[in-house]
Amino acid sequence: MNAQLDRLKQEQYRLQQKQLKYIKENKLEFYDPYDFQVEFHNDPDPRKALEAGNQIGKTMGTCAEDAFDLTGLYPEWWEGLKYDRPIHLVCGGVNNDKTRDLLQKGLFGDPVIWEEALGTGFVPKKCIGKISKKRGVSDAFLHVKVKHFTQGIFDGWSTVSFQSYESGKAAWMGDTIDVFHLDEEPPMDILEQAGRGCIASGGRIRCSYTPENGQTEVVRKIKAEWSLHKAGWPDVAGEDFEFEVEGEIIPFRTVYTMNGRKGHLTQQKVVDASKNFAPYQMKMRVKGIPVLGSGLVFEYAEETIKVAPLEGGIPDNWPRIGAVDFGGISKKSHPSAVVYIAYDEDNDVAYIYDCIRLYSAEIADVAARMLARPDWIPVMWPHDGNKEVPGGSTVALEYQKYGVNMFWTHFTNPPDENQPEGKGGIKIEPGIIAMSNRIKDRRLRVYNTLPEWFEEYRQYHVLDGKIVDRDDDLMAATRIGIQSLRHAIKASDIEDYEFEEFDEDLPDAETGY
Repeated sequence: MNAQLDRLKQEQYRLQQKQLKYIKENKLEFYDPYDFQVEFHNDPDPRKALEAGNQIGKTMGTCAEDAFDLTGLYPEWWEGLKYDRPIHLVCGGVNNDKTRDLLQKGLFGDPVIWEEALGTGFVPKKCIGKISKKRGVSDAFLHVKVKHFTQGIFDGWSTVSFQSYESGKAAWMGDTIDVFHLDEEPPMDILEQAGRGCIASGGRIRCSYTPENGQTEVVRKIKAEWSLHKAGWPDVAGEDFEFEVEGEIIPFRTVYTMNGRKGHLTQQKVVDASKNFAPYQMKMRVKGIPVLGSGLVFEYAEETIKVAPLEGGIPDNWPRIGAVDFGGISKKSHPSAVVYIAYDEDNDVAYIYDCIRLYSAEIADVAARMLARPDWIPVMWPHDGNKEVPGGSTVALEYQKYGVNMFWTHFTNPPDENQPEGKGGIKIEPGIIAMSNRIKDRRLRVYNTLPEWFEEYRQYHVLDGKIVDRDDDLMAATRIGIQSLRHAIKASDIEDYEFEEFDEDLPDAETGY
């Protein structure tokens, strides 16, 4: 009896595993779209775009449509254009890595373990044919043959080719391209090349993007000439709640997919996700609309961060860090700006207790002001400190020669987990987000004795989604300092601290690597 029961359980387990394997390798059959995705799929317009917020499934939906066109395995609800023959589809994103990690993954499975995962994307495993890989890009596909069926009958092989915007418009040229899939906003020359590539074939272009660059020429062209669809976080809400963005209350009401599944964004997920974006970008991230007009970078009152100098001074056990934003000597140049930060590690609170701002000042003059502060404090500096000055030295080295304790290499953001130091890059946005989160959580304090710092804070603003690079020098130095708290040291560390010479093989000034 027990042996018979064991055989029954084993057979049940075998059937369950077989079913799970089928679901895993036939993802397209179980595609369960939201309403906004269905509307996009069913739009027959040869030029269509989805302007959407982050994390709502815009790339997933367009990859599903790619798979339907490549295989011909359209669902019963499909009302859009159908191909009754094999096609050539070209898809791509910003760079080769993004194309591999988003589009290739969406169509064929995780590229990191691609042999094991092949068939777990939207293209069914049974339909995948010959694969050609890219040279010089780890685990990246160049061309893949895909079985196409018309009314369930195999009628030939479709081809999907993977390209990237960074490869230039020549890489997007082809004689008979039926579909171009542009993931995120492309440069104008790529968009125009895709348009030319469709003329001979009567092909189509689809593009999904979040308008991170504001109202660009490409965005304006798409709005004027294409069939434009829009979607935001409320279109994938999994519960009822309200969320405030720049003073606007945005209602979220539970939505359901075609098969009755609740939306995937909960209130907690929205709150958590908002911490990863700068305040001035939230409306674009949430609603998927370009940022227009001007507004403050930080919409928090000064009183949120303004404090009187600490009684008794800064505790000796608080690490300190300095940060400089280099200026020029001409009257039209940006001023040189320096901030000094003390870090209360126990409470994770950063105190800006001192700053310097000098206009049209020589390096010697700025260095002299800096040397009036404790000379053991390490000073972080941006990548333009690697620029040469007359005599063959660099800006950063000149400060060091005057006795300023310049950090051994230029500033980089904190690296991601499992990445080595120096791989965090030099992008501005991570620092803006870090500052914003600290201000919001009252983990950034600024002494009320620094009027020039608050002057910049009050006028630090964006125009059409971009930070205005004017009168922002102390803000830039603050961003560098906040992102460098991991390098702060205490006065008591000096005896054991080894001052390093500048590395001659400095990271690339553009990428920070």
